[in-house]
Amino acid sequence: MSRKAYILTFDRDDMLNYKEIHDKIISLPDLTNWFHYIKSSYILITTAQSASILSGKIKPFMPDKRFLVVELNLNNRNGWLPNDAWDWIRKQTSRTN
Repeated sequence: MSRKAYILTFDRDDMLNYKEIHDKIISLPDLTNWFHYIKSSYILITTAQSASILSGKIKPFMPDKRFLVVELNLNNRNGWLPNDAWDWIRKQTSRTN
């Protein structure tokens, strides 16, 4: 099955238990890899075939929180991250194409 990359970003507030949310995110069904160098944002590599499907799996553990799931094109990237983050993204790019 093909893999896709998505970015998940969500509002941070004092009401969330971030350890619990993190554990649930990295335990998502169909997740094959993940990246978390920016607070409240994850790059998720998954076999989920749409942002809607992935969002449906996230909604139960963040029912009243705002979040956004968007499919990523890892070939078109830029920013300011540590070298190991760019290495991870390059590796995932070759695996999701």
